[in-house]
Amino acid sequence: MNRKRTEQQLREQLIDAQDGNLSRQEMEQLKKQVLAFDPKLWEDHQWMMRQSGDGIPGLFEGLREEAPAGDAIRRFHQRREATGGSESDLEYLVWRLFRRYVLSVGIVLIVLFTGMQMGSTEDAAADSREQMTRYLGWEQQQAPELNHWLYEDL
Repeated sequence: MNRKRTEQQLREQLIDAQDGNLSRQEMEQLKKQVLAFDPKLWEDHQWMMRQSGDGIPGLFEGLREEAPAGDAIRRFHQRREATGGSESDLEYLVWRLFRRYVLSVGIVLIVLFTGMQMGSTEDAAADSREQMTRYLGWEQQQAPELNHWLYEDL
């Protein structure tokens, strides 16, 4: 347990050293402590120090100070409208696909089912009554009479 705590404290001090918060004398003392405790930890610190200037963190370090130009957003929108306008927006694409395919198929199905319904004979009420008695297991006399006056307008 004490070894883990010591390692954690040394790591915190090494992070402070990477940030430049330690003086030269404190840095020398920290180096002696780390080398006595674990030389691998000091090698990791040296590698991190090399990376801070040359590696990925060094590449991105300058980006945090860079501010966008004042009219960058306006220029972005002008360039987007010049290249495709609203036709490249997701909302436009979804509406176009919906209008082209879903509504077209829906209208075709409505026309198809309406034609099938109008083409059926008047015996459909009797046929549905027979199906109902067959599924429910009722005899012909036990089946309730359908209220056709409810559906006369249809």
